[in-house]
Amino acid sequence: MLKWATVIFVALLLGLYVVGYLYGVSLRNAGIDMGRASLKMAYKDYQQHGYVTNYASSGYQVWLSSNVVTIANTQYQCFITVRDHKFYNEGTLAMTTNQVFIWLDAKRPPKIIDANYRTPVFPPRF
Repeated sequence: MLKWATVIFVALLLGLYVVGYLYGVSLRNAGIDMGRASLKMAYKDYQQHGYVTNYASSGYQVWLSSNVVTIANTQYQCFITVRDHKFYNEGTLAMTTNQVFIWLDAKRPPKIIDANYRTPVFPPRF
């Protein structure tokens, strides 16, 4: 009887761990999606008003950027960059004027985030 109770307890504990981990993966995906939306909104603000606005309720910090990054021998000029607490200070998401999204990692080379991008289940980082 005690053996079955221990097995059930360990199974429940492992199940909770898996759910918690997958929740973190979904938060990273949501952060990327919301970051894209924030960058598009900031770009629209810039086109209409000439500046970007940080909305206090959003939790995102958006600013104009002049970073130039090289990915696969192609240079990209970042125009707007966003930082969010969901990125855990691991990097920022940037957008070019052609609406190419680039992940600027704090420790790894930059990478393009296309429309079909999903964070891997077991990522070393974003």
